[in-house]
Amino acid sequence: MAEEPEAVLISAPQVQAPPEHLDADSVEDVETMPRRNPPNAAASRQRFRRFRYEDAAGPRDVLRHLQELAGQWLRPDIHTKEQIVEMLVQEQFQAVLPEELRARAQRCQPGVRITG
Repeated sequence: MAEEPEAVLISAPQVQAPPEHLDADSVEDVETMPRRNPPNAAASRQRFRRFRYEDAAGPRDVLRHLQELAGQWLRPDIHTKEQIVEMLVQEQFQAVLPEELRARAQRCQPGVRITG
């Protein structure tokens, strides 16, 4: 029976946990947001995740808004592909963990890198 390889854990920049909720007013028209003062990653992530088809005027507008919101959240202008993948993996990792493990994982290893 072959042994599974151990995961390599490397310290990485900490990805902030998102706030528990944002109200309907937090999904604002992305064109009105100031570009020189980008919103924090958690708020940007929430705007991306909470955006709905009904918030736009048709499929093309939905796609345009999602592309803009993803860019504000993932910041490809300042993050490498590896960092963006890490942000997505960290988010999904936290989402799939049971609540008691999620809290423990955040306390024990807040800056641990999962991928790579």
